[in-house]
Amino acid sequence: MAELSFDTYWNKKQKEMFRVLLDNENWITDIWYWGAAWWGKSYWWVAWQWMARNKYPWTRGFLWRKELKRLKQTTLLSYFKFCNDYNIPEEQRGVYNAQNSEINFANGSQILLLDLSYMPSDPMYTRFGSLELTDWFADEIAEIDDQCLMILKTRIWRQMNDEYWLLPKFLGTFNPDKGHVYRNYYKAAKDRTLPDYRVFIPALATDNKKLPTSYIDQLKKADNVTQQRLLYWNFEYDDTPWRLMDYEKILDMKTNGKHNGQKYISCDAARKWKDKAIISVFDGYEEIDRATFWKCLNVDIENKIREFAYKYNVWMSNTIVDEDWVWGGIVDHLSCKGFINNSSCIQPLEAKYDETKKVNYMNLKTQCYFELAKLVNTNKIKVLEEDFDILAEELDAIVEIDLDKDGKKKIISKEDIKAKLWRSPDISDTMMMRCYFDINLIEPPKIKPKAVRRAIPR
Repeated sequence: MAELSFDTYWNKKQKEMFRVLLDNENWITDIWYWGAAWWGKSYWWVAWQWMARNKYPWTRGFLWRKELKRLKQTTLLSYFKFCNDYNIPEEQRGVYNAQNSEINFANGSQILLLDLSYMPSDPMYTRFGSLELTDWFADEIAEIDDQCLMILKTRIWRQMNDEYWLLPKFLGTFNPDKGHVYRNYYKAAKDRTLPDYRVFIPALATDNKKLPTSYIDQLKKADNVTQQRLLYWNFEYDDTPWRLMDYEKILDMKTNGKHNGQKYISCDAARKWKDKAIISVFDGYEEIDRATFWKCLNVDIENKIREFAYKYNVWMSNTIVDEDWVWGGIVDHLSCKGFINNSSCIQPLEAKYDETKKVNYMNLKTQCYFELAKLVNTNKIKVLEEDFDILAEELDAIVEIDLDKDGKKKIISKEDIKAKLWRSPDISDTMMMRCYFDINLIEPPKIKPKAVRRAIPR
């Protein structure tokens, strides 16, 4: 095998990554590496795959992205570039089979190129059930569904790992994202709760000794969001324009001033084994109490709502419960308001007299989330600190979709949020239902009454 020498130009993060990756006695199997621009993430990581396949006969690794076409246009090209730059002999480069999307080596080893996009016909990714892999590399890991990752991790340590005493190493590279990467790695690393078999290595732009100083200067002149994400690897900042709520405003919800008024109760109900049931009490726009049920019956929810109503003196006319599916019984028993997510949006009263005042939302849920966004973005809502990180993650996932299409305003579906967060957005849905009372409190326009001619008695 060709002898290679890599010059990392005193970049400690690259050395750390290679040290962890090539050490088969440290029991670290998950290496997640975030490198800023100019780090050549794909370039160096395909070098690892090349070395492993040539050194260990009959092993099998794979390179993947969400879409096979993009994988071939990016990561595969990095593999060919690496071979050319280091003058790898033809017999050690492997033979690329475009039809089967694989690179075959003379010693029997393989590198597979896989498409990991979600298919409705295969929601559990059973098409990968027969794979036997030694190790793997994923480019832009944040694009991959969390469920897919969990399934693929069961397919490694199955191809010559025991024979060569090889750990089932998994290397993932990515850009800042507040999906499963944020939840499982960034936040865990920040809170120092990463399990022993995982390591998260952030390589900042300032860590790269070969990076042109002009690039750093450009980042320092950029907007705050760009600086936080690309210069300081702060995943909390996101500049996606179609998000309903500004993330800094979401973080302010714990410390906002109080905006008290009438008291309300909102409840996102759930039966046992189905998501969570959340009941929140509001004094105006301040959340003052909350109850969470992981396993409950309808009667448990009803009793807790009655308890809150008595404790905080809340009328049932100011209480709202999710009425979809089986939860209509709670509404009937309590004689409170019922919330149906897919019902038509509520038109303001002035729309009866002025067509331009009409609103155009996909459904009532969408309308209430837009109303909640107004409260969040103007610092008018205050919430409890309990499970705040969970709430912030849920609210940040609410985005407007189909902006390029004419028609009603839409937001991301609950199913897509579950796929991203790996849970139901129960707390944010409870906040959203509180806004039902706001869109029903729009004052009617003041219409000047017509003059009435009265008969004058003779």
